[in-house]
Amino acid sequence: MGLRHLVLVWGAVVVAAPFAALADPVTVPARPGALAAAVENAAPGDVLRLAAGEHQGGIVITTPLTLTGAEGAIVDGGGEGSVITVAAPDVTVRGLLVRNSGYVLQSMDAGVFVDAEGARALIEGNRFEGNLFGVYFRGPAAAVMRGNTVIGSQRPQMSERGNGVSVWNSPGSVVEGNDFRHGRDGIFTNTSRDNIFRDNTFRDLRFGVHYMYTNNSEVSGNASLGKLAGFALMYSTGIEARGNLSRGDRDNGLLLNFAN
Repeated sequence: MGLRHLVLVWGAVVVAAPFAALADPVTVPARPGALAAAVENAAPGDVLRLAAGEHQGGIVITTPLTLTGAEGAIVDGGGEGSVITVAAPDVTVRGLLVRNSGYVLQSMDAGVFVDAEGARALIEGNRFEGNLFGVYFRGPAAAVMRGNTVIGSQRPQMSERGNGVSVWNSPGSVVEGNDFRHGRDGIFTNTSRDNIFRDNTFRDLRFGVHYMYTNNSEVSGNASLGKLAGFALMYSTGIEARGNLSRGDRDNGLLLNFAN
């Protein structure tokens, strides 16, 4: 293949790319099976726009895509498993009411569960209700949870509640600008590194931020209001904690245990 031919082929790719980016969203009607079918048939880069109404959850996303919704779009898990599972990189979930996951702690049932394949996932501008965990990052690198409202469980036993977001082994992930209420802890992080948790609000929980074995990370600009403890930083090194507010937390605003 000659140089001129290569240049022409590359030029065609460059010209075609903007048209691909401008492709119209695929509208998904609120009827049984429609969302699962749309996810299964999606091509990389597709935008699936959910119509107003209730959509069946329990979906697994294995293709890089954007899942968004019109006002009033709901994804309901029917009380079993995770409502949305992200198992592909570069997936965005935005603008949805995500509700009614299962309630099995061992299977980490969540409104949105992002596994290790979900690098750079963006979970943005959603509302989570009636889920065991709001969001669960289970191994993805550089995932982001931004601008969501998470209303967790109010079951009488704290041990039966999940967290607003759990972060496990998710280096470089960011949780910012979210509003967490009810459940166990707002942010629970374990065995991770290089994370940023900033500008979140925590109410009616046990701990706002609960750190375990999470190193070289930042906790900044968060507000903890009326809980057992605001910021419990434990068994971690290299934490930068600054500009946080604890108001009305019963036992501790800042709790340090084996933190350096």
